[in-house]
Formats: sequence, structure tokens, C-alpha cells
Amino acid sequence: MITSSPSAFTSSTSMDMDMDIMVPVPVVAKPMPDVPENIWLDIFGYLTLEEKFKVSSTCRTWHRILADPSLYTHITLDDMEFNTLVACLQQLCRLAPRIRSLRISNCHSSFISKTTVPVQNTSIMHHFPQQPGMHSLYTHITSFTLPRRREEYRKLGFTLHQDFSRALVILMEQSQESIKCLEIQDNFLDLEMTELIFCIVRYGRHLEHLLYDANKDGGFVAPEVVSAITAACPNIKSFRGQHAISDTVLRRMMTGWEDLTSVTLAPYQSPSMGTKEVSLEGLWSLLECGKVETLELLDLSCISNENVRNMMLRVKHLQATGFEHPTSPNPAADHPFSHLASRFPSLSSSSSSQQQTPRLLPGTSVRHLTLTKYTSAPLTLPGFGALLKLFPNLETIKLTTNFFAYDHQFQGLTKEIYEEEILMVERMIRGEMSDRWSSSNPSASTSWSADWHAPVTEEQSLRAGMMRPAY
Repeated sequence: MITSSPSAFTSSTSMDMDMDIMVPVPVVAKPMPDVPENIWLDIFGYLTLEEKFKVSSTCRTWHRILADPSLYTHITLDDMEFNTLVACLQQLCRLAPRIRSLRISNCHSSFISKTTVPVQNTSIMHHFPQQPGMHSLYTHITSFTLPRRREEYRKLGFTLHQDFSRALVILMEQSQESIKCLEIQDNFLDLEMTELIFCIVRYGRHLEHLLYDANKDGGFVAPEVVSAITAACPNIKSFRGQHAISDTVLRRMMTGWEDLTSVTLAPYQSPSMGTKEVSLEGLWSLLECGKVETLELLDLSCISNENVRNMMLRVKHLQATGFEHPTSPNPAADHPFSHLASRFPSLSSSSSSQQQTPRLLPGTSVRHLTLTKYTSAPLTLPGFGALLKLFPNLETIKLTTNFFAYDHQFQGLTKEIYEEEILMVERMIRGEMSDRWSSSNPSASTSWSADWHAPVTEEQSLRAGMMRPAY
């Protein structure tokens, strides 16, 4: 006779209970709550673009709501592989007929970054004509000229540049009446191979803010390109990035862009004439227009102690001659009924409307200044003092430089002298900015920022004639 022990019974009972617990309970689908569509639109507005694309496949209702164009007016495409970026642009062609801003940043292509192309060494090939494959050098594909890069991409079957161009053309054509801002920054996509410039010139008439910078290329490398953008986009207020801007192009920008308030000036490489940049007179003419509020001066040779002092003296001379308060003629004064102007509002209003607006002194419109010094002559204490007088209404100043820039210009400079100069400049500028800004103003502590120990750039090392360690 077999009997079961109490422990065995307990064990089997617990196993049965566990099995009962593990049995899946059927989930009853609940209907979606009756939420107004405008509430859903507000909620979906907090999602990123990729999240919107994923959520749209949840159900038919959300798919329909997420197709509303109002969710795609301000587009940000950040940190994407090139094929993902192109896919998003193709989706936007269907969903975003009237975008207002488009930002593409930190996007990259693994294919472009890793692809190298063989280059034949002609001098070696001349001596070894029978074995060409054994004497090939390799270089990165982006180091070639534009026609050669185009040919190499064609050989490798890389078509994402054409796909990007087609999607961007459609997107900007649809939004040419609404798009106001275009920002393309910190990408490694070889965008010179695309139709980006064509899109800006053809469909950017209503653009107000244009930023193209740090895309592993030289920016808009031809002055003719910048001139074409100036003529095609008359409403530009902010033009940022290192582009081919000469004195001639700058004058066209000043006349063509009447509302320009933010601009970047930097040297560029001319194929026929080497390094070119805006001259002192070109910069002075920009300051004379009295419109620019944000100014970036990136490693310009015309910004030196002597030149800044000369411009400051010019301003003082204009100020002494009453430049800010010109006397404008009053044609209503000679009117036969001018003594009855108080009884005739039209007469008084016409006289006031014909009065000229007083012109500002050069430099007084600038509120925000960014200055870099690497290969051009750096500023010392007298130069910074003249700079503050040249721009009396500055609210923020940002400086980037390094010891190498000073060491390359001043013979016998030591790091001890450099650090002492930094202390004097910092003390002078902070004291001046504190006088301009009340100590209770939170902006007073952030009005001046400087990086005196930036890494040595490749151009600095090349210009020195040898590779030197970073300071």
C-alpha cells in the first residue's frame, strides 16, 4: 500500500497553484478614449520626428492625426546616418508641404568617412610600368576635386547624394512661400555633391536665417555663389558660416540685404589668389551701415591693434563733428501756412515724415561679438581697449585663441608673460563690462567669455613649417 507523505502532497499542490498563476489572462482591448484631435495634436507636438513616424503606425486614428501638416512646420534632423536622413526627407515630402524651418545637424555617412580611393603615383609608375597595382597610393575620397569625386561615387554606385537632392528640391519647392530658416551644421556628408545651393537660390526667396557651417568643407567657396544667394534671397537677416566673402561681395550684401543683422566674416581660399578676406575698409563700410547686431570675426588679419585703434580714432573724429545728430532740412518751414500747422495735422505729419532718421556711429549697433585668433595677428591689452571703445554697446564678447598664436607673432614671448597678459586683459574687460552692466543684472557675469588655451589648429602647425605639440 502506497501512501503519500504530507510534504509530497504540499509540493504537488504548490506546483498546481504555480501553473494556475502562470496561465495567461486574456486582455480585453479597450476602446481609445474620446479625446479631441486638437489635444492629440498638442501631445504629438512634443515628439521628435522619428518618434512621430513610429507612433503613426500604431492605429489608423493616430496615423491620420499624425499626417496633419501642422506637426511638421519646424523640422530638426539630428545625428542621423545618411540613408536615414534621406528616408526622413522623403517622408517629409509627403507630410510637410509648408515647413517654416529646417535644421540638419551632426549627420554623417559611414561610407563616405571610410572610403579611400587609389591614386597612381606617376613618377613611380614611370619606372615600373609593368606592375601598376603594386605602386598605388590611397587617399580619402573627399580630398579629390568635385568632378573626380563625382566620378568615383558613380563607380562605387553611391547614389544617396542624388536621392538627397531630389527630396530636398521637392521639400523646398513645396515650402518656398513659408520657409524662413535653414540651418545645416556639423555634418559629414560631402554636401558639395548635392543640389543644396540650387535649392537655396531657386526656392529661398523668403529665407531670413541661413546657417551653413562646419560641414567638413570650405563653406560656399566661390564669391559668385554668395553673390547669387544675395540676389536670390533678399530677405536674409542672419548669414552665418565661413564663406567666400570679399569686399565686393560684402558691398552687395549690404545693399541687397537691407535687414541684415547677423553675419560671419572669415578668410577663404581662392584658387587663383590664395587666401582672401575682407579688408579693413570693407569691415569699416559694414560698421558704417549701422545695422549689424551680431558680428563674428574669425581670424581676420584686419583685426589688429593698429587697425582697431585707427577705426576707433575715426569714430572719435565723426563723434566730434556731430555725426549722430545731423541737421535735416524741414521743407514745411517755408510753407506759406506753416504758422497754422497746429490747425492742419496733415501739414505737421508731412513735415515730420520727411525728416531724416539720424545715422548711428559705426560700431554702435553691434551687441554681440565673436572673435577668434589663430594665424592672424592677435590683440594685446591696447587692442582690446580700443575694441571696447569701437563697440560701446556690446552686451557679449566671446574670444578664442591660444599661446601658439601669440608665440608665432611675438619673438621671445614666454608662457609667464602670456599668462600675465591674460590677467591684465581679463581685469580690464571685466571691469569695463561691469561698468556697462549693473552688478544685479544676471547677464553681467556672462557678458565676457574667453578660451585662451584652445588646441593648436592644423593650419597653425602647417604655417609654422613643422608639427609642434599642442600647448
